[in-house]
Amino acid sequence: QPDEWAAGHIPEATLIPLGDLPGRLAEVPRDRHVVVVCRSGNRSAQGRDILLGAGYPSVTSMAGGMNDWTAADYPTQTGS
Repeated sequence: QPDEWAAGHIPEATLIPLGDLPGRLAEVPRDRHVVVVCRSGNRSAQGRDILLGAGYPSVTSMAGGMNDWTAADYPTQTGS
């Protein structure tokens, strides 16, 4: 979600809110492994299921989401 994105996201990630995903599938590469991320991991599992249902061959949801990512002190970027 945009507010979560502004608070901190993985550098070089792409923001596609869950509600927008079905209409923006063309922006998601099919030739690479895709990791779907949200704040805690709940919505990202839904996003993963949407992509898998649309025929994407290699998709996973990041367990723990950005909460765990930042707790592990991995790099983040803030702002829109």
